[in-house]
Amino acid sequence: MNISIIDYASQHQPAIRTILEGIGWAEQYIAAAEKNVESFARMPEYFGVYLAQAEQTVAGFIYVHFYEWNQLAQIRGLAVDIRYQRHGIASLLVQRAETFAREKKARGVYVDTPTLNHKGRAFYEAAGYQLGYIMPRYYEDALDGVTYQKFF
Repeated sequence: MNISIIDYASQHQPAIRTILEGIGWAEQYIAAAEKNVESFARMPEYFGVYLAQAEQTVAGFIYVHFYEWNQLAQIRGLAVDIRYQRHGIASLLVQRAETFAREKKARGVYVDTPTLNHKGRAFYEAAGYQLGYIMPRYYEDALDGVTYQKFF
């Protein structure tokens, strides 16, 4: 499968919703992702917004935020269409986010995910990220978050 990583453009926004609905995200998170991706794409000095294309289809996306104050980048969203999972797309997207961070001279990258996201947590650990800390009630009252970190 030929996969390319491209910069986000507004015409790709419907694909973001399709991917997130397909993997079962709640509407509140989908709506936030749609707003975020449009806002972030307008500020390339602080945000990288990238898509994975497979067979002319948007198969996944990532957005990453660089913070000058602490010289760290944060992956703020990552998702892969369920039809394209387990093909290395998430790894390619994270590599692109890490390249963005290095281009900004970041010290490293971190990402937050729900503690119940066992697949995501295993993925980040396999990608060299280390458990940073648990955040009680981070997503919802009954849903804790966890932060993973990777320093360069």
